[in-house]
Amino acid sequence: MDKKILILKNDRVGDFFHSLRNIEYLRNHFSEHITDIYLSKINIRFANILSQSKLNISKVNYNLTMLEKFNLFLKLIRNNYEYVFILSPKNFYFFLPIIFRNTKFLGICVDNEKRKRPSIFLRKYLFKYEVNNRNKNVRKKPIYDMEKKLLENVIPSIKNQIPFNEIKYDVNGNPINVLFHYKSDIFGDVDKNMHQFHKLLLQLTRKFNIKIKVSTDIEFKISENNYAEIFENNKNIHFLGPISADDLMREVGRSDLIISPHGAITCIGSYYNKNIIDIFDRTITKNAYYEFRPYTRGKYQFIFKSININKTFIKISHKINNLF
Repeated sequence: MDKKILILKNDRVGDFFHSLRNIEYLRNHFSEHITDIYLSKINIRFANILSQSKLNISKVNYNLTMLEKFNLFLKLIRNNYEYVFILSPKNFYFFLPIIFRNTKFLGICVDNEKRKRPSIFLRKYLFKYEVNNRNKNVRKKPIYDMEKKLLENVIPSIKNQIPFNEIKYDVNGNPINVLFHYKSDIFGDVDKNMHQFHKLLLQLTRKFNIKIKVSTDIEFKISENNYAEIFENNKNIHFLGPISADDLMREVGRSDLIISPHGAITCIGSYYNKNIIDIFDRTITKNAYYEFRPYTRGKYQFIFKSININKTFIKISHKINNLF
């Protein structure tokens, strides 16, 4: 009978890319095993990045339905998994080790001020676990490092990568490729901020030897006149708009620098070891910043969004200047 492992990773796109290196380390170590993996309908769009060899993917909801829970229960009965890795800490998953005692479950647990997920009682049935402490004023490891430490209970220690991958910038050489992601709930309506946004793009392309591609969220809207003014009169500025998952990964891979509000784009960029300017809303807590800070071998910089959009654009310009 084939040996198998099961990975439970049905969460959001950014979470998937935070875990992707660790999932690859895991699969490389268990290369003779068949890997079953649960991905959510949100993050399964990016499943093609995984090696398809000996891989079975199940598409499920972010929160499992009763039918999906029942099917998972049947899967565990029918398959003799050597290990199950709970990388999305859903409550239901932590009850499974009580029943399937012969399977080794490893999981990320969560502590916060109000409760522990799972309870101390349920943690006793896990083979190994790491605790993601979300209490206030606790400086924590990023989720990538927490998962890495968890996996090192069953695979050899994962060596840290070289921490910096420098941009080779030549003012007279080939241009640097920049991907700028315009997210409306961070930058606002582009029609209202058109002059500031246009000014920023022009300043950057005139000051630096760069080419900028602009991707957007699905909700992005712009008038025809403003579109023409921003994107049709400069060969160094190209509008991508909303693009598919495969095209997005391709564009990130081609880029030297990613500028984006914190989320899926910056997490994908970190997986590809890109230089990143990560833009956070001012509501983010210090604890959440440490947990979700992307891991990249490129230069990582972050800014906080200002109330005045022009100040946010000035901060972006300063961070690019740091690179060159």
